[in-house]
Amino acid sequence: MHNPLALLSPELVMSLAKHGFVAFVRQSYPRGKDHFDTDTIETFLITPYKQLALANEHLQHISADYRKSIYHTANQEEMMKLMTAASQPKGYKVYVALLKVRKWKGTAQLEEKLKRYLQTNTKWKVKDGAIVADLYLHYGELMLKVVNPVGEIRLPLSEVERL
Repeated sequence: MHNPLALLSPELVMSLAKHGFVAFVRQSYPRGKDHFDTDTIETFLITPYKQLALANEHLQHISADYRKSIYHTANQEEMMKLMTAASQPKGYKVYVALLKVRKWKGTAQLEEKLKRYLQTNTKWKVKDGAIVADLYLHYGELMLKVVNPVGEIRLPLSEVERL
């Protein structure tokens, strides 16, 4: 599975808090587990929010995730727990909902799978124009926004990876 997200660090947490992020939602992140890494027990994803209402909405959306949690910057105890997580404790990897690179580009293998997906599931043709795919997160799930002059499609990255 493709994992384009960056690891969280204490410095990044402090920077996000300084820039007005007031809540951080934690959830399970199986995509972050490298199956060849036998030292990692569990992986998490932290999503920062500037608005508490949006963080609570995210939390409701992932209600089935037994590892979900929310950290508020106003609560010193919660911030200490978040900083501990950001320090990447032994056996854990904690990612942040930010891409490792500014401009994401899919792998050649992913591009082929996307072409297959579009041929199978859409009426888009090569003559319609260039197809541009961009990656974004929605409630902690990696999504693709695929655009061409004819239209736009949004779908989970995992749907394309399955092909």
